Amino acid sequence: MGTTRAFPKHVACATALGLVLTLAAEVRADETAATPTPARGEATALVAAGASSGQSALAPTGDGVIIVPESQGVVVSASRAGLEPRAVGSAYTVVEQEDLQRAQSVLVRESLQDIPGITAASTRPGVVGAVNIRGSDNEQILVLIDGIELGDPSLASSQYQMEHLTTLDVARIEVLRGNQSSLYGSDAIGGVINIVTQKATEDGYRLNLEGEGGSYGTRRGGASLLGRQGIVDFRLTLQGQAVDGPSLTVPLRGPADEDDRAWQYNISGRVGVQLLPSLLAEVMGFHRIADQDLDGTGQDATFSTNSDKNDDAIALRLTHDAWDGRWTNQLTASWYETDRRFYGQGQPVDGDVYQGAKRNINLVSTIRPVDIVRLVAGFDLEREETDQVTAFSGNFTADNETNSGFGEVALEPVRNLTLTGAVRHDDNRRFGGYTTWRGTAAYYLADVAPGTDVKLRGSYGTGAKAPSLFQLFDPTYGNALLQVEESEGWDVGVDVFEASRDIALELTWFETDVTSEIDFDFAAGGYIQRGETRNRGVELGLTAQPLDWLRVQQSYTFLLNDDLDLGARVGKARHVGMTMVTVSPLPDLDLSLRARYRSANEASFAGRTDGFVTFDVLASYHLTADWELYGRVVNVLDKDYQTVAGQRSYGLSAFVGFRTSLDVGALAGL
Repeated sequence: MGTTRAFPKHVACATALGLVLTLAAEVRADETAATPTPARGEATALVAAGASSGQSALAPTGDGVIIVPESQGVVVSASRAGLEPRAVGSAYTVVEQEDLQRAQSVLVRESLQDIPGITAASTRPGVVGAVNIRGSDNEQILVLIDGIELGDPSLASSQYQMEHLTTLDVARIEVLRGNQSSLYGSDAIGGVINIVTQKATEDGYRLNLEGEGGSYGTRRGGASLLGRQGIVDFRLTLQGQAVDGPSLTVPLRGPADEDDRAWQYNISGRVGVQLLPSLLAEVMGFHRIADQDLDGTGQDATFSTNSDKNDDAIALRLTHDAWDGRWTNQLTASWYETDRRFYGQGQPVDGDVYQGAKRNINLVSTIRPVDIVRLVAGFDLEREETDQVTAFSGNFTADNETNSGFGEVALEPVRNLTLTGAVRHDDNRRFGGYTTWRGTAAYYLADVAPGTDVKLRGSYGTGAKAPSLFQLFDPTYGNALLQVEESEGWDVGVDVFEASRDIALELTWFETDVTSEIDFDFAAGGYIQRGETRNRGVELGLTAQPLDWLRVQQSYTFLLNDDLDLGARVGKARHVGMTMVTVSPLPDLDLSLRARYRSANEASFAGRTDGFVTFDVLASYHLTADWELYGRVVNVLDKDYQTVAGQRSYGLSAFVGFRTSLDVGALAGL
């Protein structure tokens, strides 16, 4: 099939060039130099805006992820120039592992819905549902896991679906909002979601275990073994999850007396080897198998749409630091492949088959010749392939390639003021070339009041999104005349951090216009290109711990989205928010009440959904420093609501589980 084709010769040549550059840098590297530490005022960061305390020696990965020493606990995906959090002018949020555990988020998609600017269509395991940022569609958002660029070219819009992605081994999730094409390319006109998995931070071996069970026959569990010894560190994770129901269909739409099940298992891991003091080699990847009977009808005897999905990913990376960390070169090669099969009435015995593959090679070189200037240059080579054999809409095989070059400049002309500019040119084999750019500004004010820091920020940029292979070439619904979508947008905001009460506030005003947007037209029976839409609104994020025993978390998004050609609202949910209050009556006991709310969605693909408010109660208790018991009651008022028209959400349900982290060496008596 098409996914077995090799990269063309120019890709191999570019890879060789990247290796030569990396090895050449080694000749000039000072392998013993240490990195200076900034003053305290420069290390202060804004947690709610996606930052936490860090130092200035930040090394960019091949996908723009900024990694600092593990003791800092910071990853920022907002620039390829290695900026400190105080210097980032983009709007972004970071969710740390402790936040995921406090919220008892099982799926990554579930945790995302509590971030300002994000709406998640469904949080049921196995159910395909969109994640939107600032009103943008799922296919306009790039998803990364440990630098692996994900996306399924066999899907209608080539997006990455998160229906099976769990939080078991996640260290942090970063969400970068707004136009990011100049940094990340075609798939990022709405934003970027970067998922970073756990990594061993000290010598020795540690075993992390989790297990959970509850309503609807839910059972899930997993284990992660992390270790570091000498120049080698690794992580190996095994995880599985299964649910037995309830029926996905809403009873009002017909019989709903059969349960819709879903299960998935995956293995993932990472190995890093410090080949030289200044040269790190890494291999990471995952393999997942999943099966679901989520047909959206009430009785399997009448209709059945079972599906299987296998997906695999692997990435290899070389990172080299030279000149006391002032010059960093990173070469990354990644591969992601999916195989989806649908079985049911009117479909072949072997099912409708959709196979896709996405391959990337990129090199990023970052240099800081003087303290106030950082320069970035690099290239990105991408190949997409799909094979489709289906009775649904016909068979086809197609592929596409995009070669890109990009650069970024970051300046600090005066103390605490950082300006950045980025530009990227994409050369698409089917659409020719298009250029995107972006500029940001951040001004950091330390101690504007005792213990209070403020950051003023703003950004403006353009984006471009190429049509998917399905949208172009599907025999029934494709349109080979489709052209590239274009976008332009800005945001301005303020972040405030007050240390004594651990208050972190982010407030952002944004607007994005998308022109030549690709849409499905039922009257035309396929994909069309239409005029211009505008998304604008306000994002609010707040965390605070005013008392030792009291913690408050708030997120809220106000969104207006309009079809400028028709002069009418598109009708997506205008108000989306979450409020969570946690009290600790005992040192090791946390009790939380969480409310999630959303106004009506007139633009839901399957029809209108009404607004709703749901309440959850959560509890966790630390038996020891290593063992935690937790539980939650979801939708305590048994609210009947839908996030996708016609699809049932969980009613009143309960779940209990445990977590532990064990020192393997201590257990073995070593």
